[in-house]
Amino acid sequence: MPDKVRVMVVDDDPMLLSLLTDTLDAIGYTSLSMPDGESALKLVKDSNVDIIISDINLPGMDGMELLRKVKETAPQLPVILITGVAMNGIRSRAYEEGADGFLDKPFRIAVVETMIQRLLKHKYLKNSKVLVIDDNLMYRDVVKDLLHELNFDAVVAKDGAEALDVIRRQHIDIIITDFKMPGMNGLELTRKVKEIAPSARIIIYSGITPDAAQESEMRYEADAFLKKPVNLEKVSEVLARF
Repeated sequence: MPDKVRVMVVDDDPMLLSLLTDTLDAIGYTSLSMPDGESALKLVKDSNVDIIISDINLPGMDGMELLRKVKETAPQLPVILITGVAMNGIRSRAYEEGADGFLDKPFRIAVVETMIQRLLKHKYLKNSKVLVIDDNLMYRDVVKDLLHELNFDAVVAKDGAEALDVIRRQHIDIIITDFKMPGMNGLELTRKVKEIAPSARIIIYSGITPDAAQESEMRYEADAFLKKPVNLEKVSEVLARF
């Protein structure tokens, strides 16, 4: 991540804008304050910004429209939307439009900082190549689609043997594998991966409840362990820790 993170804050409330930017500056960020969506979008095109925090209720171009235009211009740029207006379905709509985070006013600055750090980790992780291994075609595609939704470059393999072949032929940064597979289970695969690609991060997931010894081994050998069903929130949370 860059040494000095540049956070753009967009809000037509001068008091809240000043409070948030001053607080972000005080904790070590470089903040840029914008009173409306039009000027914010111009700065995105002309300047290097690492993350945007925007109110939804803005004059002229509202936060939702700003979000859509930012993602057209810079799809990897994280955008957090904030609102003080209670509206049915606003959070779901924000995420459907591509928001990377959502906050209701009033919020604590510690929550904002945690979200910024999580999203920036994702932003720089998104250059990573991810391999998904599962003998179940449907579930394999589900996990691959979740990763694509998070803007990761994902490839797939149907079992441990095919996975090892992929790893030998190309660089893989992160591996997400099912535990129970024919021939070679996820734990056995993890041990083999460490011999040929020791820097790869490994996540094992399982639809069965392993016994205490197996789960202990998985947590020791792999970087993370997840229980099915795996969803966007779970995958996002684990990747944010890498």
